[in-house]
Amino acid sequence: MKKEKLDAFTDAVVAIIITLMVLEIKLPKVNAENLLDVLRHIGIYALSFIVIGITWLNYNLFFKYVEKLTPKIIWINFAFLFLLSLVPLPTQALGEDFYTPASHMFYGAILGSVALTYTLLQYSANSHMEHLSSAEIKTMNLKNWFATFMYAASIPLSMVSIYLSTAIFILLPVMYFLPERKLAGKA
Repeated sequence: MKKEKLDAFTDAVVAIIITLMVLEIKLPKVNAENLLDVLRHIGIYALSFIVIGITWLNYNLFFKYVEKLTPKIIWINFAFLFLLSLVPLPTQALGEDFYTPASHMFYGAILGSVALTYTLLQYSANSHMEHLSSAEIKTMNLKNWFATFMYAASIPLSMVSIYLSTAIFILLPVMYFLPERKLAGKA
């Protein structure tokens, strides 16, 4: 399979995921009393949209350096897309029931699974990447493992405080907001 074909397939799936997520937004009736609830729903959707967008951006950034596809890379990519397609579910749960630890645990579990498969995808592609130094690859891998660990940590932390898990959910996309400067400059 050509790399461009898998890349186009991934782009299409991500577009569908975002479309499904926006279709699943169920806002309460807007009035003065529940304006904060409405804004919370929109904020959670925006957070998930940003997570998916940053994931897609970083995927495309690293994938342009992959010179050869293997069956392992293709199958991990499918697993990554499957788990990414689940993001609308905890987004909806968190929007509807923000103040319960279970919704935060669900969100953290799905985002942690996405981060883990993304990390494994990039790790499996490391030996098939060109034009990147081993230090650049190591930096990407460390950042991905850190995100995976933090999303996993958000699950038990949700039981302590939903605000701790919320902080993790917000801070990790900030860490990824801009791709590695060195890599982006090579584009």
